[in-house]
Amino acid sequence: MVMSEMRVVAIGVDPRAGSPVLLLREAAARQRVLPVWVGPAEANAIELERRHIPTPRPLAHQLICQVIGSCGRRLERVCVTSLHEGTFHAELVISPNVRVSARVSDAVAMALHQGVSIHAADAVLDEAALPEVQVVEVGLDEGGDPGAQPVDESAELERMRRFLDDANPDDFDTS
Repeated sequence: MVMSEMRVVAIGVDPRAGSPVLLLREAAARQRVLPVWVGPAEANAIELERRHIPTPRPLAHQLICQVIGSCGRRLERVCVTSLHEGTFHAELVISPNVRVSARVSDAVAMALHQGVSIHAADAVLDEAALPEVQVVEVGLDEGGDPGAQPVDESAELERMRRFLDDANPDDFDTS
C-alpha cells in the first residue's frame, strides 16, 4: 500500500454541521488536504497535543501510549488506511508485524503525543482529499512545530471559517 506522509494543519468547526474538522495535509508532493470530521472530545485532545498543553491526568490516547510503553513497545507511526461508507479507518503501527485498528482522531492524537509520523494511503487521498486547497499555517516554525511561535488564534479561526464556508459535506461524499 502506497502511503504519503501527512501533517496536522488545523482543527476547525464546520459551521453547517457544527462539528469539528481535522485537516491533514500531505507533507510533500501534491499537498492535498484530507478533511476528517471528528468529535469534540477528540478535537480537544488533538488540539491539546498540537499546542503541547499538559493535562493533570492522562487522556485516553496518552494512557494507551503509556500501556504500549509499559509493554516495552513504542508507537512507530499511524496510518489512515481506508475509507468505508464515509468513515475513515486508521492503524497504529507498533512494529512491522503489530498493527492495531483505530479511529483516525485517536491515532492522530497518539502520533502527536509520541512525536511520530502520520501517513495516509494514496487510495484514500485519491478518493477523499481536496486537491486544491490553500491552507495558511499560523504559528508554526520551519519544522512544522505548533506552539513554537505565538498563534494569532482569531486570524487562524477566521481562515478556517472562510475555508469551511466554501466547503460542503457533499464535496466529500464518496458514494
